[in-house]
Amino acid sequence: MSFYTIDSLTFSYNRNTSLLENISFEIDNNQHIGLTGDNGCGKTTLIKLMLGILKPQKGAILIEGQNVKDMPLSHIGRKIGYVFQNPEKQLFCPTVWEQMSFSFKYGNEGNRHIMEDRINHYLDLFELKKYKNDSPMKLSWGEKQRLALASVLSRNVKFLIMDEPTIGLDMLRKKQLQKCLQALKDEGKGYMIVSHEPDFLERYVDKLLILTSKGVEVR
Repeated sequence: MSFYTIDSLTFSYNRNTSLLENISFEIDNNQHIGLTGDNGCGKTTLIKLMLGILKPQKGAILIEGQNVKDMPLSHIGRKIGYVFQNPEKQLFCPTVWEQMSFSFKYGNEGNRHIMEDRINHYLDLFELKKYKNDSPMKLSWGEKQRLALASVLSRNVKFLIMDEPTIGLDMLRKKQLQKCLQALKDEGKGYMIVSHEPDFLERYVDKLLILTSKGVEVR
């Protein structure tokens, strides 16, 4: 069974024009996907549909065989992690440790006895442990991005969606991001990267989805 199944998906914001029309593709467990396309082609809308924030007007989106429209957002959030293009949108706690703790508790009800070990694991993995008592807002852009990734992963999600993660990163911080992506692969996590950088996607995805006005092209 595929992890994600998008079947004949159609969506529009008005009755006259379909932004997404008859979109179909599948994502397997632990697969690494790139999503690209021209500005305005519907990439952000597709992500919102995959996260259950928007509902398809035609067709269906399934997560592990279950229709997204029948799943509460909280249930989807325990399976799918999302990292915003601007990581500051999801960092709101007074300290790095509290940010990690909040996210962990959201996704691991009944497993709080392992919280400290899990948080320390991801802080080590993303080279953030020395900042655990600092405010997230004092971190650099790349560190904020890694904290957003770490906090989402602490929930033990199965799949991660990252929106334009390379924007605003210099070469050093791109290399740090690359280490993070390799760590995800090593942990058996699947992910989707939305990006306009084909060279970056070519190195870090197994399948590329190109969204166009005619549908989606799979490479």
